[in-house]
Amino acid sequence: MIKLKVKSVKFNWCQKGSTTDRDGAGDDWERCTVGTNRVSEIIENESHNGLQQWNYLIVSDDGSAVRIFNPNFVEYFKPE
Repeated sequence: MIKLKVKSVKFNWCQKGSTTDRDGAGDDWERCTVGTNRVSEIIENESHNGLQQWNYLIVSDDGSAVRIFNPNFVEYFKPE
């Protein structure tokens, strides 16, 4: 099985606008992309025992990291 490298993660989906407006409601996400805003790597961690949650570790250039547990959209680099 080919292990794909994560390029971008959209997370924290929320509705923007009102469903009662003529234009309707829109969508909004937070987004992390490798190579922008000091993001050096995004590591995908899949659940192995059914008790863990699938998550993504966002690693910054300075070595700090944050873990995302609520991804809505994941984009991968093209396999080499």
